[in-house]
Amino acid sequence: MFPAVRCPSCSKSLGQINADGQLQIDCSTCRRSYGVVYGKLSGRSSRWEAILYLTTKLPSFYKRRYEFRITTPGRDLKVLKFSTLGRSDRVPVRLGDRISLLYAMRGSMMQKLISVNNHTIGKTYRLPRPIPSSGAVFRALGTISVGMFFYVLFTGYGFWLTTGLGAIAFLVATRVMDNAELTTPVLQPHDRQEAQLIEERKLLGQKLLLEERVEALRQEGLENQSLIKQLQALKEKMRRFNPQLYATRIQRLDRAVALLQQRTQHDRYLLEQYNQTSRMIEIELETAYLADQLPDAHDFTGAILSKIAELQAIEDRNRQLRLELEANEEVRRLSLG
Repeated sequence: MFPAVRCPSCSKSLGQINADGQLQIDCSTCRRSYGVVYGKLSGRSSRWEAILYLTTKLPSFYKRRYEFRITTPGRDLKVLKFSTLGRSDRVPVRLGDRISLLYAMRGSMMQKLISVNNHTIGKTYRLPRPIPSSGAVFRALGTISVGMFFYVLFTGYGFWLTTGLGAIAFLVATRVMDNAELTTPVLQPHDRQEAQLIEERKLLGQKLLLEERVEALRQEGLENQSLIKQLQALKEKMRRFNPQLYATRIQRLDRAVALLQQRTQHDRYLLEQYNQTSRMIEIELETAYLADQLPDAHDFTGAILSKIAELQAIEDRNRQLRLELEANEEVRRLSLG
């Protein structure tokens, strides 16, 4: 069960976080757009730096920079970088905690970081004021800088002095202003954690393919049963009317029914094996998400792929049976109505 989300402005329920650990939604009441990222905190760094330090007797200004690496249930890696004024570390999160980030959106991008929620310990750190994204900060500063440039250009007042002071003010502002950035980096196979995520993604991809195939086999089974009933009904009509006259066609119908029954047996076996394999993958992925380790990740993935390859041989045999069935004249007549 994934956490529910409420609008930070009007407290209206926005729904539940999706199974992949992400949510993008508009609040129908206050018409604002929000995004949520939920997952396990797999990496954390926090350090302070001096923005302005003159002497021990004069006021000093500090900034704390954070970096959170979050692994979502969908096996995406999200990296959040943000900064706050002050020296103390006030965000209550630890490695392994299940956390979620709530942020305001503009289009499909994060506009402002609003809060960090720790679902493991039940605490929420709501920022004193939403932290704008890096892009929003530089757009705002860029607009101010352009305005100052044209003001100086048209007034001619202390051009070089004002430009120099403006540049200094710009640099100071970039250091003082808080900013936030949310990215999805490309996974690197040489990093242990990221290599594990790559393996887990492979398994997750296989699980989704298996689930699609299971649904297709179920539908195919229903169609086969319906076709068997139609063929048997047609054969019974032929027998009742004149079995000698329809002897050859009855034989073809018997062959078609036998092929369909053989396919049905194969499909049932495939359904059972695909379901078992899918459950195995689900168990290992849940274990890895809880324990931070996929036991013998490469070997396990290889064993799963080997098992799927074995089942693929049965799928190939089924395709051959389908070709034989499609070549059956009675089935072809029935399909043409």
